[in-house]
Amino acid sequence: MAGHDVSSDRTLHGLLDQWAALRPGEPALVHLRDPAGPAKPGTVTWERLATDVHGLRHRIAGIGVQDGRSVVLALPNSPLTVALWLAIPANGAIVQVIDPDSGLLAVERALRATGPVAVVAAVSNAGLVADAIARAEVSTRLLVLTDEELWTTACPADLGTAGSEPPSATPDLVAGLLPTSGTSGAPKLVQLTHRNYVMSAERLARNGGYLSTDRHYLCSPFFHTNAQLYLCAPPFVTGGSIAIVPRFSASTWFDAARRTGATIASMVAPPMRMALHRAVGSGRPVDPGPLRAVHYGMTLSNADWQEWDGLVPGIHMRQIYGQTESVTGVLGGSPWELDDRATIGRPFLGVDGVRLVRDDGSDAPDGEPGELWVRGSPGNTLMLGYLDASDATAATLVDGEWLRTGDIMVRRPNGRFEFRGRGMHIIRRGGENISTYALEVDLQACPLVRDVAVTARPDETLDAVVVAHVIPAAGYEERSFRAWCHEHLGRRGVPDEIREHSSFPRTGSGRVIVREL
Repeated sequence: MAGHDVSSDRTLHGLLDQWAALRPGEPALVHLRDPAGPAKPGTVTWERLATDVHGLRHRIAGIGVQDGRSVVLALPNSPLTVALWLAIPANGAIVQVIDPDSGLLAVERALRATGPVAVVAAVSNAGLVADAIARAEVSTRLLVLTDEELWTTACPADLGTAGSEPPSATPDLVAGLLPTSGTSGAPKLVQLTHRNYVMSAERLARNGGYLSTDRHYLCSPFFHTNAQLYLCAPPFVTGGSIAIVPRFSASTWFDAARRTGATIASMVAPPMRMALHRAVGSGRPVDPGPLRAVHYGMTLSNADWQEWDGLVPGIHMRQIYGQTESVTGVLGGSPWELDDRATIGRPFLGVDGVRLVRDDGSDAPDGEPGELWVRGSPGNTLMLGYLDASDATAATLVDGEWLRTGDIMVRRPNGRFEFRGRGMHIIRRGGENISTYALEVDLQACPLVRDVAVTARPDETLDAVVVAHVIPAAGYEERSFRAWCHEHLGRRGVPDEIREHSSFPRTGSGRVIVREL
């Protein structure tokens, strides 16, 4: 492992102390509590963040936050959320961030899964969390933070009492639990070590060309991989900073980026599309400020890309592929390459190896689809495993070194990989294979719909038929939509069934929860 260990026994809290010494007065966090309000952003320096995290560690150690115990955070994005995310694993405990807006049953499941020593909630969701604790019948302490407390990194008055010097975590301990996206199946908890977090930061910083002058735009929900690994972790190896807003807002996305001085954003395509359409619909010019790069997952339709390029032509766009299980980005373009919007890119530096595997286990040649496998070291360049799910871990980590992603891709002769869809998202209709991912991108180009999601329905004759779920735009008629599909996509692109919706159920990152359609 030593040859591939870029973490070099470092931890995020160790890097925090390093930058507090090297860049004490430079901003670590820049936060905007109300992106639509007139107030100026607040700032937390590296020295202040390190001092406050040290104080938090002493206080939470006094209530048992150490020795592998877990703490659940049910909080929106805020400076204190970031400080707790650093302090909890620094004590050798495990941080588990959950969606603060999830329902009672989801919170109850999260509590049953880990039996946390403490749950930290906001005033707005404290009642629901208290009910979930009672239903889960777990012995835990509920700590409720006010809105004012969330927007500072200072330790709240009732967050325990300072005890003796807290223990310090070692790099191989589990630091965090992250849920899989759960858009298609039952979600699982991915175990990530301290080494995983630092490796992720290093790989993204090196492949992305990040600098100490970069400010990473935290608008993704904090329970998501994108927030913790893609946005918050890199500044701890570069000495950059994090721009914090409470949540993603399509109407203020560009404005908040400018006001906080964000230079780097990372997001999936659905919220990008929402922000684009809101900006275009406003009829006003867009000023993204110093925002220089957006690294995105999934892609937009050609029509959306034309509008995006006309709106913000100066922002460098780059597609990146990774999973929670792969810890961080695996495939992507280079900072100096133009994004072709059709392919993802090549394997990142620092990835031990990739394969495209046929159903029979052999390697797929260029131009032929196969399942992407990623080689790595569990607990270092790959997840340690799923929590309390040894069978699922063994099925996903083949021979303890190959991560089966479940994603179908094609490698082109120039080495760039093209995403075709998840294995479970390939519809086999009458002997032809249809990618729901590719069809969704094509259908989203239709001006008659605001959004489209594609699913399958079993059929005795064809094995499966294609169902298009649409959110209509002005002027929508099913007959006109079908005619557009036939003209632009051919016979194969016409859905067998069309179902209208006013909205789609989504994960916190904006992905459609297809199982609920």
